[in-house]
Amino acid sequence: MESGITIAVATIANLAFNEFVKSGAGELAKQSLKGAGSLVKSLREQIQAKFQGNSRVEAALAEVVEQGNPAALEKVTKYLDLEMTEDEAFATEVRQIAQQIINIQNQTISDRQYNNYGRDQINIETIQGNPRIGGS
Repeated sequence: MESGITIAVATIANLAFNEFVKSGAGELAKQSLKGAGSLVKSLREQIQAKFQGNSRVEAALAEVVEQGNPAALEKVTKYLDLEMTEDEAFATEVRQIAQQIINIQNQTISDRQYNNYGRDQINIETIQGNPRIGGS
């Protein structure tokens, strides 16, 4: 077993293929993975390569990619779980890529949430009377 945080198989499948399922959700779904696009593609390709020749999984993958079918994504998740249990090297590699994607997403979210206004950020509109900021 690897050390550190273990990323759930469903999370990995969602990272790799959820953009197809969410494609109907519009631009926001695409924006959430924009910074990690090449890693997402790499993760997806890694998973697709692992299941090459397995017609059941290939059919489910095609359904996800072409139709954005959430039920097909569930099937892929189950196959991925089984494969990651049996092939630890594959599991480690896929988890590492997924962790990089998550790190980029977290950085993107934190960049979006916090603007650098310095140490003291206040809302002047809520101060009553004569607002004096700093000094004496």
